[in-house]
Amino acid sequence: MPPVRRRLAVVALASLAAIGFGASSASAHASLDSSDPSPSAILDSAPGEIFLDFNEPVTPQDGAVELVDQTGAVVPIDDARVSPDDPTVVVAGGVPDLADGLYVVAWRVVSSDGHVAQGAFTFEVGVGGASVDAGALIGDVLSGRSAATGIGLGLDIARFIAYFGVIAALGGLAFLGLLANARAARRLIGTGLVALVIGSLAHFLLQGAFSAGGSWSDAFDSNAWSNVLDTRLGQSLIVRLVLAALLVVLMLGSAPTPDDDRRDRLATSWWRSSTALLGAAVVVTFSAASHASASSPAGLAVAVDALHLAAIALWVGGLFAVVATRNLDVVPTFSRVSTVAMPLAVVTGVWQTWHLGGGLTQLSDTEWGRWLLVKVALVVVVITLGFVARLVISHQAQPDDVSDATDISDATDTVSSTDFDDERRRRGLRRLMAVEVAVAVLVLGATATIVAKSPEVQAAPNIFTSQLVQGDLIADVTVTPGNVGSNEIHVSLTPSGGTLQRMESVTMRMTYPDPSLPPVAVQVTESGPNHYIGRVALLSAGTWTLEILVQPDPSRSIRFATDVNITG
Repeated sequence: MPPVRRRLAVVALASLAAIGFGASSASAHASLDSSDPSPSAILDSAPGEIFLDFNEPVTPQDGAVELVDQTGAVVPIDDARVSPDDPTVVVAGGVPDLADGLYVVAWRVVSSDGHVAQGAFTFEVGVGGASVDAGALIGDVLSGRSAATGIGLGLDIARFIAYFGVIAALGGLAFLGLLANARAARRLIGTGLVALVIGSLAHFLLQGAFSAGGSWSDAFDSNAWSNVLDTRLGQSLIVRLVLAALLVVLMLGSAPTPDDDRRDRLATSWWRSSTALLGAAVVVTFSAASHASASSPAGLAVAVDALHLAAIALWVGGLFAVVATRNLDVVPTFSRVSTVAMPLAVVTGVWQTWHLGGGLTQLSDTEWGRWLLVKVALVVVVITLGFVARLVISHQAQPDDVSDATDISDATDTVSSTDFDDERRRRGLRRLMAVEVAVAVLVLGATATIVAKSPEVQAAPNIFTSQLVQGDLIADVTVTPGNVGSNEIHVSLTPSGGTLQRMESVTMRMTYPDPSLPPVAVQVTESGPNHYIGRVALLSAGTWTLEILVQPDPSRSIRFATDVNITG
């Protein structure tokens, strides 16, 4: 097997092997661990404050915690704040006296990696029993807190423009001193820097509107800007804009004058070291606000992510530079650089997949994983096209063809034929590399989309079923999905003789072994003859005790109890 083909095979096999090994998934988005009041709690009186405990430090936005009564009216409370004792806890005080009834707590926060997380749960004041559908009420509340249509897509586009900009600018800068067509090279770098600035600025503005669940006009709200600046994402975007401006100054300062030699000036050590340092810093601003920054160990994950992006900048950005300048003389140098950069990008990408996604077997279970598979397929196409380009280069006509001619006439014909074949191969190589660039742009698009997706795998359904018998009454119980979060409890009651007798009342509650968690009341509705559906939100994994209290008639009560395992 030829060396090039052997190296590619080793990289491919190593990639598949590394992705295939299992690993625990790293946390990448904030989620609610516990709350006070707890979901579905029944309280004698209104809580003075609302406490929300998350799995990582979060930043509350304006209106981060909202209290809504069962009619859909917003109950005024104080603005949410981060607890001074624990950055993972958000507190909203000022809860007034509440009338008996069902209430929704809706929350919306920004996680440490800049992604928005939101949710809602209910609690009840008084023991009269709520007459409204808690699930429908939560749905109505959350639908009113979503960002305007198109803002999420706008964020994806802004991220894509920024990624394209950093790849084009850094790739052009890396090969600038070697490219004969300096004007085209500088245009590429300038285009990349402009795209980097526009994409990053648009990301900053739209992030404010998206985080607040607002409209397009909120992108220009100074309060939204302030909220974004409170996050690591916002700070990274501002630093990136400053670094991009410094790179623009360096490029303007390197403009050739009639009295100096451009190549000598660009080759000076101060210019190379300055652009390299600024370019590396720009790369870090992307990684500092990525999924890697919210994983553990964060330092190692951010370093690997930055190395991954830098390798792509040399590989794909260098390809942009060669195609944009139509300068094939630098292809051998680019080929040597890509021989190192491409495997480095693949290996670091594989490590990130292992670290964040949990391995190949779980990729299809999340939108993040499915987009990653699309990206991998496109990368394979780029690598294949690059390999074909190498074959084209290696089959260039050799000078020995002329020496083999038998006379001057034959030599002239051979030179003409060789020139024609070389030009034809060069045109074919340019077209091939242009296709390679087009596919690489699609890779950047997939990358920009992946950044907004969560790599966390949702727990597989853990449906619980059991048949319980007490005296002359049979209860068929199903709990689905049996995971942390919202669950439905289906109970069908049948007298042992098979006769259909409507029950007077059915109530349910769930109890956790930890005494610090109060029993959780289940909202029960009758969906059919002796078929009852309970809805409950459970925030802790473990063994819960489900209690069902049935009154066949006003004079007697029957209690069923069973343990239900809730998975995380």
